[in-house]
Formats: sequence, structure tokens, C-alpha cells
Amino acid sequence: MTRIMRDSTTATDIPVHGTDLVAGYINGKYEWTQTQEGYGRFPGIPHVFIDISGSHPNAGVLDVEEGCAEVGVVPGWVKARRAALPEAYVPIIYCNRSFLTPVFNVLAAENLHVVRDFRLWVATLDGTRELHDMTGVTAVQYKRARKQHKDGSWAEQPGPAVTEGHFDESLVYDDDWHKHA
Repeated sequence: MTRIMRDSTTATDIPVHGTDLVAGYINGKYEWTQTQEGYGRFPGIPHVFIDISGSHPNAGVLDVEEGCAEVGVVPGWVKARRAALPEAYVPIIYCNRSFLTPVFNVLAAENLHVVRDFRLWVATLDGTRELHDMTGVTAVQYKRARKQHKDGSWAEQPGPAVTEGHFDESLVYDDDWHKHA
């Protein structure tokens, strides 16, 4: 059974209704809090914690993209996460398709392998809901947030690859990941 996961730089932009998992940042300039303006908006919905720098191995997800963690940080973060939480779900690497080869290469160089040592949350951002090879893919982000003008008006309409607001949407394919709040 697939579940809907939503994330945003601003927790209050994510609709609660229809959200099965909610993902937010535990560090950086868009860090969420446990208050009503952050994770507190989503009682009973599993919370996914995203680390954008590689400094929080207690987070379940490392964000590897422009402006966030660099590819070279990934092996150390994966090892630190597995050492800190050996019984937890394996670490998740969030990246877009263009980062997959560099991520796999740097992890393979450290003898870290998909499924056994880490899994993936892959951004397609074009409406594609599944990859050709879903090995180790826990989630796919297929929709991105709508773009806005500086005055707050919407610059585009929602569609197959664009959500109705300022939030991204992913499909979670692994029923074992965050199955309880």
C-alpha cells in the first residue's frame, strides 16, 4: 500500500488532511520545531526528520542536493546513523535522479550497499511515480511545490508534477518505514 508523504520548508503550508507521513527539517534555515507551527500540526501522523548538512545522524533522512549535504558527506553520515541507531530502519538518502550515480559510487567505495546499509527517497519532480529499478527505493517525490510570485500569487497551476500549494508530495512504497506515529 502506498502512502502520501508531504514536505515543505514551511510546515504550515502542508495540508494535514490527506497526509500519511510528514517530513521536515531538523537543521538549517528551514528547521522545524515541535510547536504547533512545526511537527505539532500533525498529531498521529508519522514524522520524518531530514538532516540537510550531515551533522545529525539521529535523523532518518539525509538531504543530498544543491545547498544541502554534499555527496562526500554521505558515507560518514550513513555509518554514523547505523552506529547510533543499529536497530532502526536503515538510513535514507534523499536526492534527485541526477545524484544517484555519484551517491552510489561514493557509498560503494566504502562498501556500503543499497537495501543492506541505506535506502533511497528519489525526487523525479516530473510526475514520474516509480523508477525503472525500484531496488532500495523507499519513496519517490513525484510532485514539487507550486511556484509563487513575490507578491504571493501563484505563478503556475497545479498538475501531475505540481502540488496545489507550497509543499512537495511523495509516494512511500515501504510499509515498514514509519508505520506508526
